[in-house]
Amino acid sequence: MHETDLPLNAIFPRSVLSLSREQFGPKADNPYANQEPLVLRFTENSKLKELPSDLRGSVYMVGPAGSIDSPLAPESSDPYLVDPTREGTIMLYNGDGMIYRLDFDQPQQGVVLTTRLATPPDYIADAVTHTCPQYQDLKFESIGITRIGSLGLRNQLNTAFLPMKFAHEDRTRLLLTWDMGRPYEIDPVTLELATPMGWNHEWETVTELVNLPFEPKQPFQAIQTCAHPYFDPHQENGLVLTTNVGRSLSNLFSQIIPIGYLIKEGIRDLLGLAPPAAEPPSPFQDTEPEAPEPTAAPGSTSPQPRPASAQKPQSIREWLKELLVLLIQLVRGFLEFFSGNFVDLVMWDGIGNLQKWRITYQGRPIGISQTTHQIGVTEDYVLIADTAFKISIEELLPSLKSGKAQGIERAIRDLLDHPQLSYCPLYIVSRRDLQSGVSRVAARKVMIPWESAHFLTEYKNPQGQITIHFSFVCGWDAGEAVSAFDYEGVNAPKPTPGLPPLYGVLYGPTDISRLGYYVIQGETGEILDHDYVADTQLTWGPAIYAYPYGQNYASTPDQLPDLYWICLGCWRELLLPHILELYRDYPNRMIALSLIEKMTEQGRPSNLLHLHYDPEAQGLDRLRLVDAYAFPDGHYVLTPQFIPKRETSGSKDGYIVCLVHFGDRTLPTKGNEIWIFDAQNLGQGPICQLWHPQFQVGFTVHSTWLENPQRRAAEYYIPVQEDYHTLVKQQSQEVQDLFEDWIYPGKIPMEPGDC
Repeated sequence: MHETDLPLNAIFPRSVLSLSREQFGPKADNPYANQEPLVLRFTENSKLKELPSDLRGSVYMVGPAGSIDSPLAPESSDPYLVDPTREGTIMLYNGDGMIYRLDFDQPQQGVVLTTRLATPPDYIADAVTHTCPQYQDLKFESIGITRIGSLGLRNQLNTAFLPMKFAHEDRTRLLLTWDMGRPYEIDPVTLELATPMGWNHEWETVTELVNLPFEPKQPFQAIQTCAHPYFDPHQENGLVLTTNVGRSLSNLFSQIIPIGYLIKEGIRDLLGLAPPAAEPPSPFQDTEPEAPEPTAAPGSTSPQPRPASAQKPQSIREWLKELLVLLIQLVRGFLEFFSGNFVDLVMWDGIGNLQKWRITYQGRPIGISQTTHQIGVTEDYVLIADTAFKISIEELLPSLKSGKAQGIERAIRDLLDHPQLSYCPLYIVSRRDLQSGVSRVAARKVMIPWESAHFLTEYKNPQGQITIHFSFVCGWDAGEAVSAFDYEGVNAPKPTPGLPPLYGVLYGPTDISRLGYYVIQGETGEILDHDYVADTQLTWGPAIYAYPYGQNYASTPDQLPDLYWICLGCWRELLLPHILELYRDYPNRMIALSLIEKMTEQGRPSNLLHLHYDPEAQGLDRLRLVDAYAFPDGHYVLTPQFIPKRETSGSKDGYIVCLVHFGDRTLPTKGNEIWIFDAQNLGQGPICQLWHPQFQVGFTVHSTWLENPQRRAAEYYIPVQEDYHTLVKQQSQEVQDLFEDWIYPGKIPMEPGDC
């Protein structure tokens, strides 16, 4: 382990904050690629200067890459380099999905990197409304964790992948996912989006409150699903299982925040109060007005000014109309306060329409308070969890330019923000009940006493016993991030002098995390066995796992004896008063909050660890932390991926590839590298370290691996025009023109001259 008397992780790597939106790949595959794929180089510190001969296949990583209007990085001449969260209220999760593919099958040439932005129809709408002056009134805006506008919610597709090897096909297909949108298939070779999974009409929106009265449904509906669907190759010809979630107003009670904001702004307009520019300067602004920031779309102009009509004060009639709409929304909300909850279990065979079953508990549809970020599947059961990843309206705080307004919004956030659930409700569904002609299926409920965002199920369930491996993110909230509000006020902490504030970065943990397992009787929900490990040096913020897939890309193998986790560590810059206060009364606390603050001040390293589970062992030996690598001071690890060695099948016979951040983009490596570990010996450190001067990546999330990527040949395809026609024909002529001229043909304007 890494031990020192000096504080660790005093400075968080700023390389996470900036990234390049430049796309690399063959022009024949991607017309928007600016250059051919990059060949990564070995760093001077790399132990090996060539790849191991048994390293193979392709690793796919994905992460948010800002938006078309993200500000360009300061003091940089790179027209593609952006700082997406610099505004102060946007999370690192927010952004268009950027797909990164690392190819390892040409060891003489090296590791080849191809990148591409995910461009669903709503991305095209975003690009057009940003670039073309005639559509400026339809523009999207990044708010908190999402990007929204009058056309609806962006499906940013920036979180995870799902390989699918159906028995009737000769090649593996690949899904790209996000919690708040339909999954999309991508071509594994070109990385182009191919088709959504399911038609628009096959999915239900998360709440009808997103649709305004007297107005048609927005074309881009808010659909809450599962970022980690499951592929089961063992039953029928292969099945994808996921969720479609609806939430009542009681689950979305914090909608009072945007309602309060609308009322406040309406009163301002009605009474003719001074505009924000006349108010005292905000502590977030310089004393001089800022010039408009450049945007990241190469070849495009700066944002166009709003039409003159949009700059005029609202008339009393217009404001009263908006207030009426608002009141109707409130009435609808109260009527739906305890209704609207549902979870549909969705099944898809890769060929036909979606099959859906509404899941009930004690005769009522189950309600999800947070997300179904991940589901679990065994040979006989499906597990749906209320996972510790909040997506709620209090995170959608707009960027306000007045100090007074910011103070109001901060006060509302502090009043109504809430911690994640301190436990994990788990619903068990018997797969034998998922019959055609049946619409509702009952589940059994199990309460896991700690919260979890990620869990993995062993596929085999002998005698009906389900084994689940959890990361328990105790007092560590993935729905909360550093924002400009953290530095507001007389007694508030100040950002580190001389460095950019860490806007959008997840707060640090307020208690030690635990890694463990539960064995549950599937038919009764009885907990048969459980255990966990908590290490005061290592288990802080276990973010993402790595493990070898099952046969034919089953999402999990029959058993999971070996799991690899990255833990993000403790950073003094990330433990701020807001998160400390939010979790001051955390009920499952293992370490006193005062000691947490002291340990964070000392620092705990980011690390990669190996957890071994042996169900045949006795007592405490069933679950053991057998190996770990603590990253050097100031290093931050993301997105681990297990690659099995050629012609081996053991759960430890492979390599772990991950992304490592350190320093900032002024370094020769731009502060980010690809590190490769031997899974059998993490403690020896990385065997290969790779970089490229144009490889400038920010916050990445999940990954996957394919042994032999091939071009997509599946017949399943949903045409864009047929998919959206019913929604679009109800819209204004302006919106219909937008779809007819741009979205249906798939045209993306690069500059106003293209409009």
